[in-house]
Amino acid sequence: MKYRIGVDIGGTTVKLAAVDENFKLYDKSRFSTGEGCTSESIVQGIIDHCRPLIEKYDVEAIGIGSAGTIDSKNGIAVSAGNLPFRNEPVVAKVESALGIPTFIDNDGTCALIGEKTAGACKGYEDSVIITIGTGIGGAILIGDRVVRGHNNRAGELGHFVIDRNGIKCECGLHGCFEQYASATALINTTTVAAAAYPSSILAKLCRENGIEGKTVFDAKEQGCPIAIGLLDEYGRILADGLNSLVHIFQPQVIAISGGVSRQGDALLELVRPHMFKQCKVVTSSLLGDGGIIGAALLGTEHAR
Repeated sequence: MKYRIGVDIGGTTVKLAAVDENFKLYDKSRFSTGEGCTSESIVQGIIDHCRPLIEKYDVEAIGIGSAGTIDSKNGIAVSAGNLPFRNEPVVAKVESALGIPTFIDNDGTCALIGEKTAGACKGYEDSVIITIGTGIGGAILIGDRVVRGHNNRAGELGHFVIDRNGIKCECGLHGCFEQYASATALINTTTVAAAAYPSSILAKLCRENGIEGKTVFDAKEQGCPIAIGLLDEYGRILADGLNSLVHIFQPQVIAISGGVSRQGDALLELVRPHMFKQCKVVTSSLLGDGGIIGAALLGTEHAR
């Protein structure tokens, strides 16, 4: 059986695995892109993690999905707000080191390719995926084709403005959707709420386990009124953004991917009551692996 390697570069972590012809993952691994990481160390980490997969499996290609602006035609990571890439020739370096055909595209586009091929968007010709993690990304499928734009930068779904007097964003605007609906934003509001209500269940969980995107969901499950109120507001903000995307693209379905999507029904019950009824909203069915699967499919008919 032939295999393809899928690499998913996020704001804090690189995930990769060998993917077979039935979209099953093997030997999944990860490494950090945290503080102090350079573009050289990220590319070298990809090379180092791909080598054992190439030795073990009959690998015919490597696909890389990365956050930021990607020149897929020339194999270059042009820039990325949460990553150190600046005109980094990722494809040339990986191909030179490993001798395997390599492709690269935006991580949101890869997530959509994965979902439309093997996940929640399968069977839909018009869909949007929104990836909620360190920031917010996404991709658009219209007429069963990925919308990339003339400069391959379409799909920056975290960067439309919902409050022009709001928080300054790394993109240069103020009040971007990403600043209020990303996992980072949710963690920030959780931190503020825990400090304001130190005797709450939410604050107790923060002290005991640290603060993650799921912390406020855990507190809500335990009946914390502070967490309930915080998530109600988060759900309304998220729905406002999704409804804006419905107005613009009129998709049949919007799939929510990224770390927050792991909350599944607990997330959807916050959003669905505020959504326009003409669009279905779901969470990823690939358990966070859509980006890896989609990246692995770069260079095939699935990525058209």
